[in-house]
Amino acid sequence: MTSWTNVNDLIATLRKRWATGRYLSDYAGNVPWTPIELPVKAPSASELLDQFDDVVHWAEGFQRDSHTGEGAARFAVIYRTVKGKNLGANSVPARVRIENFEQLCALIGTTRDVRSLDAILRQTDALMPTLAPWVVAHPLSAVEHQSIWGDLLATVAWIIANSTEALYLRQIDVEGLDTKFVDHHRKLLDELLTAVLSEDRIDSEYSAADFARRFRFRPKPTYTRLRLLNPQPALPKDLSEITLRTEELAALELVADTVFVVENEITYLAFPTVPNSIVVFGSGFSLAALQDIPWMYRREIVYWGDIDTHGFDILHRLRTQFDSVQSIMMDLQTLLAHPRQWVIEPSPTSRALTNLNDAERALYHDLIEDRYGPAVRLEQERVRFSWLQQALQPWMP
Repeated sequence: MTSWTNVNDLIATLRKRWATGRYLSDYAGNVPWTPIELPVKAPSASELLDQFDDVVHWAEGFQRDSHTGEGAARFAVIYRTVKGKNLGANSVPARVRIENFEQLCALIGTTRDVRSLDAILRQTDALMPTLAPWVVAHPLSAVEHQSIWGDLLATVAWIIANSTEALYLRQIDVEGLDTKFVDHHRKLLDELLTAVLSEDRIDSEYSAADFARRFRFRPKPTYTRLRLLNPQPALPKDLSEITLRTEELAALELVADTVFVVENEITYLAFPTVPNSIVVFGSGFSLAALQDIPWMYRREIVYWGDIDTHGFDILHRLRTQFDSVQSIMMDLQTLLAHPRQWVIEPSPTSRALTNLNDAERALYHDLIEDRYGPAVRLEQERVRFSWLQQALQPWMP
């Protein structure tokens, strides 16, 4: 086994360069061609002497592979002279030279990609020339999506032509396409739309992950589920539980001094009746929707989540929205009172949480550092009900 460069090594190098998109982008942008030269690691003088037959076979491979069977040039071979005391002067390949773009494509087998890009550029120039610069800058991505390129252009054109503020994504009306097409290709559509839409049509606070809000479609509504622990003048007197669109709940100011927020559904349903209170089924990180309810800022908010790293993360995020959030039963005393109920948290977080008080922060770090065991977790539904009743005493008459 030698370390001498062979033709397959050079082809592999060229394919890696092709994968960057540089050559295809230059082609699409009509950048003048610059011949490519690649170095060849050749045998030394001592190797020539010791392995002469192998060297001859190796050098003949370059000469043979530099042309097709029909005699067309694949690359040019540039030689250098190696001199040996007992062998005289011998020419060995030192570099190969790719003379033109067509030669490169034939050598590494990418001619089909070029023809695909040609078709994409013609289609783009005909239907949406403002996207041509994007294609030139991202040719490999365009080629990868050639089979749906027309659909992508049609979707972009429809969004450009329509005011989207009052529309859901479902209302994009392009023949043969549905909402799933947008969802499956939202990252690519984000790039295309960002390239052609004016700044006022894009909400830069959102990423492609929230495609609807980013491109000012009507977002899918959020819902808030809550139990009414005391009668509400604005609602039927026997109503005990409601689920409303958050935007509609925001306009319906409920009578309550305290809003309890819990994570577990059974805990939510069994939550004791606390005077002048409501209890919200928080359901994890969806609690962000509560910030859209103005009257929440005028209430005492009490959060109870799991004692695990993500429970403290949710508490941190909730305090980012509401300054005066209290926590209950997210303390060391509660954890140590329920050792038989501990389970393992599947994927703990360790990010910095700045909105915890000293005791919460200390327990959070204990969990991160596995002070009480690996990834300890106490889910709220595992906490004894009598412990909950005792924790709620400050809000009882």
